[in-house]
Amino acid sequence: MWVNGPSMTPYLNEGYGETNVTKDMVLVKKANAAEGLQRGMVVVFPSLRNPSIPTIKRVIALPGDRVVPRNSASNDGSAGPIVPWNHVWVEGDAADPKKTFDSNAHGPVSMSLLSGRVSYVLWPRMRKLRWEDWAKDGGEGAKKRARVQEDAVRLEKPFDGREF
Repeated sequence: MWVNGPSMTPYLNEGYGETNVTKDMVLVKKANAAEGLQRGMVVVFPSLRNPSIPTIKRVIALPGDRVVPRNSASNDGSAGPIVPWNHVWVEGDAADPKKTFDSNAHGPVSMSLLSGRVSYVLWPRMRKLRWEDWAKDGGEGAKKRARVQEDAVRLEKPFDGREF
C-alpha cells in the first residue's frame, strides 16, 4: 500500500514537504487487525471523509484510556474523553495538527473498522515498523503519551462469559 500525504510524517513519508512529495510503500498485515492492539501500533482503516480511501494512523489510546485531545487547553491528562469499549483513539504523527484528520477531529474509531496493521516500510528504505520504539521515544511520542491516562476505567467485554 502506498502512503499518501503528510499526516504520518516523519515516521512515514519522512521527507514529505512542499517540494518533496515522496511516498512510502508499506506492508499491511490484514488478518486480525484489532486483535492484540497496543498503543503505538500503526493501523489502516477507511477514511471517515471518504470510506473508499484507506487511511493510516497510530493508535494512541485503547478502550478505557482517557485522552486529552490535541487542541485542548488542558494537557495534563485530567480531562478529556474516555475511549469506549471496542474503540481506539488514533492520531497522525505530524507535529502540525492541520496536516492530519484523526480522532482529535472525529473522536474514537471503532475497532471493527480496522482493516490492517502496518508492519514494514518496503520503499524507499526497507525497515520494520516497531511500535515499541515509539512507546520509548522521548520526542513527539512522549508528548502524545503525556495526554493519555492509561486504564482510566476498567472496561470488560460486555456479556463475555455471562449467562442471562
